[in-house]
Amino acid sequence: MPSVRPDSPRRGFSLIELLVTISVIAILIGILIPVLPRVYDSAHRTACQANLRSVSQAFTMHLNDHKDAYPEARYMPKPWLSGDPNPSLNEALANYLEGDDSRVWECPGDSIVYGYEYIEDSKPHTCPSSYTYTSALSGITIEESFFVRFLNFQPDEVVVLRDFDGGSFETQTGDNVQVDFFHAERNYLFGDGHVGLLE
Repeated sequence: MPSVRPDSPRRGFSLIELLVTISVIAILIGILIPVLPRVYDSAHRTACQANLRSVSQAFTMHLNDHKDAYPEARYMPKPWLSGDPNPSLNEALANYLEGDDSRVWECPGDSIVYGYEYIEDSKPHTCPSSYTYTSALSGITIEESFFVRFLNFQPDEVVVLRDFDGGSFETQTGDNVQVDFFHAERNYLFGDGHVGLLE
């Protein structure tokens, strides 16, 4: 066992070394903090795109089963104001998504729309989707749509589904709900099945 000489000095941190270390850590934190929101946004947008790709596969199966006609569905499920009597899109595509499909309808950047609580028939309910369906496609093929017939859009230019964000939206009970953008750039699902940004 080594012996410690009583006259040997103990080595520790000097005040200068401690201040330099704290300064370096502070500089690194100062560099990382502005980057973190962009990293979170990118992660949320990527997860949202994965959700839309899953829904795109469900659309493909539905189109195959219904002679290329899109589901008859509302632009947004209850409680959001709509005169459309059709079911919500998540209900219309429920048979085409495996297992618990509820998570594919939730954009990770959405803290308001998905799960928005409301009362109907004296029972509590929550909104089951973060996405808006282009209900002008409801029950028809993309070739029959206004977008292709009159605007001469190609399927890869027709928006089928998008983030439900960036505005004030009214519920069926007359409440106005302010919804911030879910991401720095909105995600879209297009008629040819690809997910991307609007150009």
